[in-house]
Amino acid sequence: MQLPRTLTAALAAVVLTLAGCGGGENSQESTSSQLVLGNNGDVLTWDPAEMKEGAVIHYAEAVYDPLLRKTAESKIEGNLASEYEYNDDLTELTLKLREGVTFSDGATFDGEAVKVNIEARKEGAGSASEAARVIERVEVVDASTVRLHLSEPSPGLLAGLATYLGYMASPQALAAGNLATTPVGSGPYLLDAGASEKGVSYRFTARDGYWNREAFPFATVVIRPYEEFTARYNALATGQIQFMYGTSDMVPKAKSDGLTVKTVPGEWQGIILQDRAGKESAALGDVRVRQAVNHALDRKAILDTHYGGFGQVSTQTFNPASEAWVPELNERYPYDPAKARELLAAAGYGSGFKIKISFSEGFMSPLVPIVTQYLGDVGITVEQVPVNGFANGGLETLKGQPAFMLSFSTNIPAWTDVLNKLTPTSLWNNFQYTDDTVTRLLKEIPAAQGDEQAALYKELNTHLVEQAWFAPIVTQENVYLFRSDIDVTMQQAQLMPSLRFFAPNN
Repeated sequence: MQLPRTLTAALAAVVLTLAGCGGGENSQESTSSQLVLGNNGDVLTWDPAEMKEGAVIHYAEAVYDPLLRKTAESKIEGNLASEYEYNDDLTELTLKLREGVTFSDGATFDGEAVKVNIEARKEGAGSASEAARVIERVEVVDASTVRLHLSEPSPGLLAGLATYLGYMASPQALAAGNLATTPVGSGPYLLDAGASEKGVSYRFTARDGYWNREAFPFATVVIRPYEEFTARYNALATGQIQFMYGTSDMVPKAKSDGLTVKTVPGEWQGIILQDRAGKESAALGDVRVRQAVNHALDRKAILDTHYGGFGQVSTQTFNPASEAWVPELNERYPYDPAKARELLAAAGYGSGFKIKISFSEGFMSPLVPIVTQYLGDVGITVEQVPVNGFANGGLETLKGQPAFMLSFSTNIPAWTDVLNKLTPTSLWNNFQYTDDTVTRLLKEIPAAQGDEQAALYKELNTHLVEQAWFAPIVTQENVYLFRSDIDVTMQQAQLMPSLRFFAPNN
């Protein structure tokens, strides 16, 4: 996620320990036994059913194991479910569970635990709920075997079971109803509440007897939330944290400060034009207006200046490595202010119109005035509506706005993006808009496989671009900065590399 780009940091020392780093920590442990992460924001809830996709994944992974897991290339493999198999028509998924696993409160991980967790996800309002919607019934075949009965095939189900849908919490904690404030999972770490301070620092200690300890080599993990990028960089440069999600303009400074820089194709940034039916903004109900917005943006200039060339211009919202990607679609909306004004005139807005565009304050602040200027040049007057960060109710404010700007993850498989943004119940489709073509394709894609499915994905992507559901600007390179005492394996199609991909740099 992008935030302000002003940097004032300097490297305080070449070799630092993490003692006295603030936030309630005074650890005397060496840096090889402690991992300290700078996070994009605070954790709002510990309940996997309510968690929203994004940087919060590090908090979740510390305390919860998923049923499946993603490799660095976003392939799916076993985890708590050591084996999985679909039936022939892809409407039943059988999971063979790992035996001998317990939750941190001593409860046994078994088929009944999986059943109550998945049923809880179906009732939640987080990222897992959309992936869980297709699960009609959870059958406990025996203590180590569970069968998921689906209403229809779901290409994103395995990826869901590797993240929020698959995070397993103690059935006892679920029954007690206090999971939102007190996480109880089967994961590699325990939250040390006494050494943690909400909004400042969260400390996790390695859990005795954890079944996969070699995958998580640090004795302790500390996560410190910083919503402001400059503060996070200062913390990294002075050794208070070891890792952060960065921005492209930080790269020269980071390299001169001796930090490691890695990148991976990741998020798209731009505008979600969610009021496509014109309920709040009549103009957005006309596809010509939405197309005009796309023609008004000089994506190449924005990429070269604002993003420092870290990424590629894009008119599409899927991952470049996914089956939905169509390279030639990026040529659909060349920068053409005259064409934008022509489309506006044809739609009855030759004199222009006003539109509210909301954004998370601080989060997208540098990009908003750039977009405002380009739209203003063709007669679209932007009323900027800054909202609080998500930790302070900003998400609820965004839901009612006709358009908003955020940074959005792109996923493999592409169906995860479908569930996030394209269904009438998707988290980022708050006006519940759809059309006949999208409705048809969302039925046909899950029932297809291989080349046929890929062709349908491309048809869907092409339709979305032609109908201008969005106004993307770039698919950016996610930038990660970290200190030399750790190593991090980059992970495709996930905002933050999973904790399994962090290791001491010996």
